[in-house]
Amino acid sequence: AAGQGMLLNRRLFSQCKSLAPTLKSLHEISGTSLCHRKPSGSRNLQTMNGGVVKKADIVLGCVAYCSGISSIWNGMKQYFATKNMNVDYILFTSYEAQVEALMNKQVDIAWNGPLAHCRVKQRTDNTSLSLGMRDCDRDFRSHFIVTEESGIKTLKQLEGQILAAGTVDSPQAYILPLHHLKSKGVDLGSLSVVRFDRDVGKHGDTAEGEVEVMEALKRGEAAAGIVSDLMWQRALAAGKVNADGKKMRVLEEGPALFDHCQFDALATLEAAKKDAFQQALFAMDWNNEFHKEIMKMEGIKKTWAGPREEGYAAMQQIVDNEPNVPYPRMLHEAQRHPFKSLLVK
Repeated sequence: AAGQGMLLNRRLFSQCKSLAPTLKSLHEISGTSLCHRKPSGSRNLQTMNGGVVKKADIVLGCVAYCSGISSIWNGMKQYFATKNMNVDYILFTSYEAQVEALMNKQVDIAWNGPLAHCRVKQRTDNTSLSLGMRDCDRDFRSHFIVTEESGIKTLKQLEGQILAAGTVDSPQAYILPLHHLKSKGVDLGSLSVVRFDRDVGKHGDTAEGEVEVMEALKRGEAAAGIVSDLMWQRALAAGKVNADGKKMRVLEEGPALFDHCQFDALATLEAAKKDAFQQALFAMDWNNEFHKEIMKMEGIKKTWAGPREEGYAAMQQIVDNEPNVPYPRMLHEAQRHPFKSLLVK
């Protein structure tokens, strides 16, 4: 069965989060039981403050990509309370739903991945506010990995090969790497793509598709694959990615670096709320044990970082070619794609 013989933590991020305390089987790396709590249509969220239930001043939107997600945001709620801020959150089962909730003002601030962030920019005609990101969100990296026996050494040599890719809406394991191949003159029409769609709507946050990519190469079902550096490093650290079966390595020519998660808000967010949120966020201190515990759960290396847009340029270019509508269709579908063939598993 897929996943046997490899040890990894099957939890990914919101690309670099690290909730799970232990390394288990490969197929625990990117998806534990997911918390599918539907978003509320009401803004009457309440939170405890001094024993009195009060309406939240700021409501955050977060995607539930793993069973432990509430631990992170409960911790953030407690932290904001120390700053005299009454903050609550709504968990969404997809980024598409979260984007719509932000657009409809059901949440004040959304914790978005790069695809959702750029869609918010598109939907708001670039007027949305970017409020902050984690240090690990900057300069995120993906890899093209190949089997040793394939003999592939350059991107051009991927032409005519079977390429294993992650989930259709994964920025790191599908969208941006394929965009990079096209920009480098690789003939996408020569590729036979095997795509592992897992947890569609969570934009690759569970990393299930990346796990399957490495397994496919191990089984000899593909000559090359696409994974994030985070998942690749975890595979190497577990000591099992090349311990048996097909030997794999990273091509030197990799996709361009990009930025991952970002807090988004509409331009209509009250300035006082925006300022209070940012001031509290950036006041989290790695040297404070309470703060550090929460930050570590969020995958932060040392600090929250200020917002920036340059790391989203490639993704924004892709999104700007999408219809500017709610719930846009998938980038590629079984009968609508640029490849020689597309097999969706």
